[in-house]
Amino acid sequence: MKTLKTIYLVAIFGLIGLSFAQAQEYRYTPKGNKLKILTNSGSFTIEGHSGKEIVLSGPSAKVPEEAEGLKLITGGANDNTGTGLNIEEYDGAVVIKNAARSGNFRILVPEKMNMILNAKTYNCGKITISNFKAELEIKSEYGSVYLDNVTGPVVCNATYGKVKAVFDQVNQSKPISIVATYSNVDVSLPESTKADVKLESSYGNIYSDIALLQEKNSDSDDWGQWGGKTINGKMNGGGVEIYLKSPYSNIYLRKKK
Repeated sequence: MKTLKTIYLVAIFGLIGLSFAQAQEYRYTPKGNKLKILTNSGSFTIEGHSGKEIVLSGPSAKVPEEAEGLKLITGGANDNTGTGLNIEEYDGAVVIKNAARSGNFRILVPEKMNMILNAKTYNCGKITISNFKAELEIKSEYGSVYLDNVTGPVVCNATYGKVKAVFDQVNQSKPISIVATYSNVDVSLPESTKADVKLESSYGNIYSDIALLQEKNSDSDDWGQWGGKTINGKMNGGGVEIYLKSPYSNIYLRKKK
């Protein structure tokens, strides 16, 4: 019995070791302050950090043994990092693309680097972005988007996935827009945030624990209602524009805890 347990444990640790061995890491020092991530598969965890490097980690792309020494010319990106990702810098931006068809990818990015992310196919999974103090522009067709400890400005559009965002503080320099067409929008803001807020849901409901000084509804002679309507209001006297929209699902606007 002890022998079987020993074999079982050895097998488990062997698999764990294999998974770590398959995850590679690549470091790149950008020349500029703009990052574009263009993905057609996989899930991404992207974290801001205080360093100057972009650090990629993920499974290396598999290629046929016969393709050794050859370059892919039929579309897609070559894995030039050993992480299943391709990285290049041109036209003032670092551009990261998929080379591996699937996987869980982790990217560390300088926290004040502006980022654009476009996840455009049904093969794309969850996108998690945390600890950013710069502009974020995100488009996700199928995967859900999770933002944590961000400041904005943020422009985020999700078609089938939900968007959940927790702001550490709110940058007042540019408007914030978060839209999820067929799923929920869930946003947490510091209670002291100064903002002009617009909340819009055609077929869902709107919930909040934040005191909004509501303005007269632009599409009705009545004051805005919490359901199937547009709510215009001010937080703490007004400030940056914050637009939240979920046409077919609910909106949740919360005080950050």
